[in-house]
Amino acid sequence: MQAGIRSLLPGEASLIGNVVAKAFADDPVNLWAFNGTKAMPAAFTAMARHYYLRRGFGHVTGDGKSGTLWVPPGISKNYGVTGNVSLATAILMKGGLKALRRGIAIDNALMKKHPVQPHYYLFAIAVDPNAQGMGYGSQLMAQALRKIDADHKPAFLENSKAANIPFYERHGFRILEKIAPVPGCPPMWLMWRDAQ
Repeated sequence: MQAGIRSLLPGEASLIGNVVAKAFADDPVNLWAFNGTKAMPAAFTAMARHYYLRRGFGHVTGDGKSGTLWVPPGISKNYGVTGNVSLATAILMKGGLKALRRGIAIDNALMKKHPVQPHYYLFAIAVDPNAQGMGYGSQLMAQALRKIDADHKPAFLENSKAANIPFYERHGFRILEKIAPVPGCPPMWLMWRDAQ
């Protein structure tokens, strides 16, 4: 089934933030980090608005229910002062101080694990739970991989659900390492795709 994929626009942070929140509502790492689902829509929207749509790129299906967020090589992670305040406020107000502390700790731990070799980074590929298994994730991945392969660069992601490992492997990613970023956090799988 064709999804009618298009590029995300700079003003669509709320759209992709809500898509990611809905798709990640059962994600073990995000549930643990955000202390439930309440902080997810506002937090993912802030991330998209202040970083991923400003410095990276993404795609969304025509129905607006599935999408991705990527960052190209050489772009350092920086939300800016306004973005940091917006993100921290979203997490604190909806998830509490525990969620804020956990989020900062996980982010710090994961940043230390990013490969030094220039690469494209997949922050999220999100498919509405009602549309999973219909091929939208593969179409979204293929859309980005065409760009990445044309640039002859590798790609990296942090997978937070064991069930998603086969999906990423089908698209050329392999596991580098299984980690628990901070004590108590569910496991994550760092995955790499060589340049094509």
